[in-house]
Amino acid sequence: MGKSRIYIKHQAFNAAYEAIEGNSEARVDGFDAPKKYHHDPSKLDKFRDFSKYLVWASELYSASSKLTSQLRTLYDEARYASSSFYVLNSEGTLKIILVKLDGFQLDLKDLHDDIAEFQACMLATHISEKQAEIEALSDELMYLSSLENRLADICNRKLYEISSSRMGFYSLFVSVIALSIALFS
Repeated sequence: MGKSRIYIKHQAFNAAYEAIEGNSEARVDGFDAPKKYHHDPSKLDKFRDFSKYLVWASELYSASSKLTSQLRTLYDEARYASSSFYVLNSEGTLKIILVKLDGFQLDLKDLHDDIAEFQACMLATHISEKQAEIEALSDELMYLSSLENRLADICNRKLYEISSSRMGFYSLFVSVIALSIALFS
């Protein structure tokens, strides 16, 4: 059984053409088009001007700032965590940081989905000056993704350093014991 296609070339244009052709006499309201992209179109009726969309964008930016602050704190913890194998609990500290990062995954996914929904709705309006809000939120998403990746990378690198150091130490220990046995036997 073949995989069903999600999108076929020119699908969006053809759907738009059919919608326009079937409803060519009706006046298109620039604030009705976003309802197609919103999870609850009836609530979008209150969003009839630019200022309402700015409030929505501000709320999204505020939420992303809170997440950025939390991830930044975790990143600082990870940066200052020791990668020495002989420091007690250094591996445990890094693993706890990774578990905390994993706890943010649902928040990050939900924020990403909400920003994508906002951007789709904003693009569908007839508001002419909309690029600034869309770009600002896109930049926030890129920064959050970058911070998340750097945090995971620094923790994984330090965990690798701890493991490598331990393996080197254990190899040296076994070599010294083997040399001692060889010399004294």
